[in-house]
Amino acid sequence: MELSINNVTRQYGNKIAVDNFSATLTSGVYGLLGANGAGKTTLMRLVCDILKPSAGEITYGGVNVTELGEDYRDLLGYLPQQFGYYPDFSAYDYMMYLASLKGLDHSAARKKTLELLETIGLLNEKKNKIKTFSGGMRQRLGIAQAMLNDPKILVLDEPTAGLDPKERVNFRNLISSFSQDRIIILSTHIVSDVEYIADEIMMMKSGQLLSRGNAQSIIKTVEHSVWEVTVSAEAAEKINAKFIISNLKHSDDYVTLRIVAENKPHEQAVNVRPNLEDLYLYYFQEVEPNDNINQIRVD
Repeated sequence: MELSINNVTRQYGNKIAVDNFSATLTSGVYGLLGANGAGKTTLMRLVCDILKPSAGEITYGGVNVTELGEDYRDLLGYLPQQFGYYPDFSAYDYMMYLASLKGLDHSAARKKTLELLETIGLLNEKKNKIKTFSGGMRQRLGIAQAMLNDPKILVLDEPTAGLDPKERVNFRNLISSFSQDRIIILSTHIVSDVEYIADEIMMMKSGQLLSRGNAQSIIKTVEHSVWEVTVSAEAAEKINAKFIISNLKHSDDYVTLRIVAENKPHEQAVNVRPNLEDLYLYYFQEVEPNDNINQIRVD
């Protein structure tokens, strides 16, 4: 089955949050990468039929998701940025409560709850209150509740925000384990969240789809715009004031700079192989506030 986002726009008064966005998704992990305020959360809510488009439509299997109604919601699993939970509930009671809301009978709910708690590594914590959990444990519980109805479409909005690096790795591995035969949309502004697990990356800015493709193909679009140079500390300060610096390393009296720039930033600078973080900075941390980035396409 295909999930199609067809020329979707969502407007709030004079503000356009999602602007003529189109994409067709099949099974796989899709990383929606963009800065805060890019329109990612609004797009996720549109996909989940929580919000209605101002223009365009979203279809699943060729049918508008609003027309599908409850049948479509039965296919969805959703983990919002801030998911609600009852702090005094145990993990098990919380899962069983949500399973009942989703219409699972008690026997099926219990089996699925224990299965998911084991998968996310919280089976031994099932009787503990959620308020005692770390942020990473709560997020793992969040994805477990989103998986209760075995969804065909799993939507995760900034799921690793606030997690430490180890917890983010664990969470990414968990998402990968759930990726078989379903559409997973992972919205984030953290590059590493999608770099290793996304089959496709969609770059979003100001509500628009700027670029789409696998990591290797979209990185190629900036292969001549990443530079490295070693200069004095004084020269490094001048370069830092004019260009986007993705990394710098001090060594004695010299500084090695990694620079994102379309034109050669220093006479001694040499082109180097770009990575996804360089691409992110190219789009979302421009030197000039009013700089316009031309839309690119990746086939």
